Amino acid sequence: MLCASVVSTACSRSQTTGISVDNAFRPLISPDIRVLAGFDLDRLKATPLYQRHQQELSFPLLNASSERVGLDPRRDISKGIVTWNGRSSLLLVRGPFRSDSVQNKLVSLGAKRTTYRSHTLIGNDGEALVFLKGGIAAAGSTSALHSAIDLDSQGTGEVPEELAERLRSLPKEDQIWIVSRGGLPFAEVPMRSDIASALSNIVQFIRGTTVGLAAAGGMSLQAELTCISEDGAKRVRDALKGGLGLARLSTKDNELDMLRLWDAFQIEQDGALVHVKANLSDDLADKLLARIPRLGTRAGQAIERAQ
Repeated sequence: MLCASVVSTACSRSQTTGISVDNAFRPLISPDIRVLAGFDLDRLKATPLYQRHQQELSFPLLNASSERVGLDPRRDISKGIVTWNGRSSLLLVRGPFRSDSVQNKLVSLGAKRTTYRSHTLIGNDGEALVFLKGGIAAAGSTSALHSAIDLDSQGTGEVPEELAERLRSLPKEDQIWIVSRGGLPFAEVPMRSDIASALSNIVQFIRGTTVGLAAAGGMSLQAELTCISEDGAKRVRDALKGGLGLARLSTKDNELDMLRLWDAFQIEQDGALVHVKANLSDDLADKLLARIPRLGTRAGQAIERAQ
């Protein structure tokens, strides 16, 4: 959902900047991470946009999963972050969930309990979930969870300064954000061949990224790509503009809302930086979010067919 929001959405921005990672998460963050993404669901749920569309998030696939696991992200999660070190990811969430109930339901579904440094992990040999102090749940590979617990015990966890600096440049009102260093975020993750081919044309020129998304009545997107040189930035700018132009040409004339979406994006170069901005009005944001139930239904049908 984070990726979809960044790609497909974007109201005017305030000048107040600076996003800070929740202090409860900091001790669990490894200094060697390359990507840090975050979301504040409490603030997002307080927006007029969310309140107008919360019923559309009630699709069968999510409802069924929430019932089975005993944790509904729409109700039980307040905020969260995702970290990526180039090899594995770690999800940290905070909220009023009932850890005992979730653990029992997972065990009833076949998950196993293991212990590490007095913490109980629920999962299998590869992936697991652990509940920590401060109302935090962490999910990821077993090795990633062990590392996070070690960092917390040793007091060595912290947000890398390079990523913290990028966060300080984002507007405070952003409810969804992602910052990266050492290249394009998640470029190593397996993806569709056509997407991988498109990214291969620009990934080598990007050193880091800063992306923020804010929802109020409509939505606004702001992204900054730090490139290796001015020439590299020009290549990235041209590739993004080319992709945007191709997307517009591929859109049917009667799909006016999608045409308005592509027209909302602005791509500019400033030295070795490429800036991407987009603003969506209330009505356009409403029309795009109205597609969510259809997407959720299609995803559920695809999973059922695969099973």
